[in-house]
Amino acid sequence: MYSRFALFLSLMILVTLGSAQFASAQNSSVAPMVRLVDSGKMPEDRLPTILGLICKRGDAVDLRYVFDKAISTEEFSPKTQLITLELLANTTRDRKLKPEGDLTSLGKALETAISNENVAMQKQLIQLIGLWDIKELAGDLEKSLQNPKTPRSLTGSIITALADLGGKDAKQTIVSLTTPKHSKAVRAQAIEALAGIDLSLAAESAAKFLSEATPEDNLNNVIQPFLDRKSGPEALGSALANVEIQPDVAKLAIRTMLTSGRNEAVISDPLSKAAGLDTNMEPLTKEELAQLAQEVQQHGDAERGELIFRREELNCYKCHSIGKAGGNIGPDLSAVGGSSPIDYLANSLLLPSQAIKEAYKTLLIVDIDGLQHTGIVVDEDDDRIILRDAQGKEKTIAVDDIEFEKEGDSLMPAGLTKFLTDQEFLDLVRYISALGKDPGYTMSADPTVYRWRVYQNPPSKVTGELFDDDSVRNMLFEYAPEKWQPLYAFASGNISMQEAREKTGGNVIFLMADFEVTVAGHISIDLTSTEGMTIWIDDKRVSATDLKNLHVDQGQHRLLLRLDRAAYSKPELKAVIRKGENPAAEYTIQVGN
Repeated sequence: MYSRFALFLSLMILVTLGSAQFASAQNSSVAPMVRLVDSGKMPEDRLPTILGLICKRGDAVDLRYVFDKAISTEEFSPKTQLITLELLANTTRDRKLKPEGDLTSLGKALETAISNENVAMQKQLIQLIGLWDIKELAGDLEKSLQNPKTPRSLTGSIITALADLGGKDAKQTIVSLTTPKHSKAVRAQAIEALAGIDLSLAAESAAKFLSEATPEDNLNNVIQPFLDRKSGPEALGSALANVEIQPDVAKLAIRTMLTSGRNEAVISDPLSKAAGLDTNMEPLTKEELAQLAQEVQQHGDAERGELIFRREELNCYKCHSIGKAGGNIGPDLSAVGGSSPIDYLANSLLLPSQAIKEAYKTLLIVDIDGLQHTGIVVDEDDDRIILRDAQGKEKTIAVDDIEFEKEGDSLMPAGLTKFLTDQEFLDLVRYISALGKDPGYTMSADPTVYRWRVYQNPPSKVTGELFDDDSVRNMLFEYAPEKWQPLYAFASGNISMQEAREKTGGNVIFLMADFEVTVAGHISIDLTSTEGMTIWIDDKRVSATDLKNLHVDQGQHRLLLRLDRAAYSKPELKAVIRKGENPAAEYTIQVGN
């Protein structure tokens, strides 16, 4: 009898608490939006916008309301659930605010995501466990880490969450993962997490990793954590003095650091010594620059220089754009050759920080946790500053969290050219000096697609002769950004089929271009050739003749091409999207990176 009464009382308390939370949310500043969501009348595609506003303006009670909705399998679809949890995570990062009350129900939500094999949901829930410091679920994370059925793509998130939770057990687990008995990918992820717990020990582990690394290894997780922390460069530099590193690995480590927009001498000096590179970067005199400009004109080759510019290891497109296709961290270079003398361009490559335009000046911020943030100021107000870093990612830092800030150097650090031979440097400068000036290096006057995306390693169900449209639609609309890699056109507007084939990993190539229609109407799409090609606009397959005066509605659209290299014989491809007739559409071809 007593147990029944106790159970009844417990249920009443839970119901009362839930009702109180809902009532409190109904009385908050975002009450109208809460009522709109709770009415169930809101179209699902509009829910993320409303929920985002609640997260941006609401208090902890409002966030609890959103959280309860997000983990309820009956309220939202899996897609909306995931978006909502991401909104909550961003709110915690930006506003230092989380839902009120007991949040251990994340554990149950994680079990559901595991049983449904929803990896994206698992990843987001794991991140929230660490972000919200739910120590009661640390054991669940450690079990997932040891479970051989746990997808390897989740390992990094689990390690990071354990580091966020802290504690002696978590540290021991992470330290054990830095040892050689684990894969290098896991070791690198563990080193990154350990840097937030014990910087000195992480530096020793990183140095040991580098001493055993090969040029094929990814070093970003091993280098970047030390660049992100106030005393990180000194810790890593000190540890590097005690190990021997292969010259090619040392070069790769320096390149990894430089492409992050930083050049820390305490790290680059020992690495340069191991790589056999000159560490001296003395400015050239006026006479030396004049002599260099003459050598560029006499011996530089723009065609070879364009290929050097496009090398992935130099990451030029990460920061710069040509035809507005590429990064937006540095200036667009489409017409730079017509406006800047050769000696200026050469010096800008050697010492980028000597002449930074106002729009590209950087800010270095150290926050109260000792983390360093460097980037171009995108936006700021009394509450936060938004920086765009060298990878093109935007970071929001609360003003109250800033301990120190100062004007920084260029995000293109000095030293990138040390990986080039003298001839390669001459060729690169010659190419940049030709942009916007020499024939073949001026942007096409036609509305040309300069930024494509190419699908890496497409599945066999879409590469075989009997592929079906449904499989292609799923590949297109279950959009996985990590699979669609950018492919930039040459200045002429052509893309190389050989380069596309190398990126895709096979003879069947999927290429995608985006455009936005602001006024519905007709467009015409001109392609170099349509042999061996299957074409879709959004999810509709179209013929080559359909492209001549195609009606498109207002909104975002995608052009998708499937090319079979056995039938498409042209070495290049160019796409021009023109206005059609009766009536003509108004549109913009999407660029950027």
